[in-house]
Amino acid sequence: MLMTPSSSTVSLLAALDTASRGQLKRRDDLGILLDLGASPDQSAALVDLAFRSKFLTRTFGIMQRIGREGNGYDRLESEFAVNMEVARGHLRSLLSGAPDTVRDRFSSSYLALTPGGLSNLMALLGDLAWYKNWLLDSKQARA
Repeated sequence: MLMTPSSSTVSLLAALDTASRGQLKRRDDLGILLDLGASPDQSAALVDLAFRSKFLTRTFGIMQRIGREGNGYDRLESEFAVNMEVARGHLRSLLSGAPDTVRDRFSSSYLALTPGGLSNLMALLGDLAWYKNWLLDSKQARA
């Protein structure tokens, strides 16, 4: 069963596409998570996932730049691992309300403990980081 995005999610994805200058890599799957996180019992998981996504993508970039021998790498790696586990938990929580086919696809694409799974997850987290930036920008615009 496919999940058709709500009209508000379609509008939000268009805004995120514009904000990211077309850099969203997992747009459709981001839309699924946005819809799943729209329910009151899942909104906190989505917001925290977006927050951690921004941290994880930045930290991953720093880790790649400085390399394993770089100063502070071990500490970054430890923080990355802790936050990644929390992010995976939020993903599982959000997906608990999804159809089995969607849950299975996300599990094999994003939650698999493989190099491909990590690569896919980092791409999705990058899209969620754009969502976090949009949340911050829209909050500032309202203030």
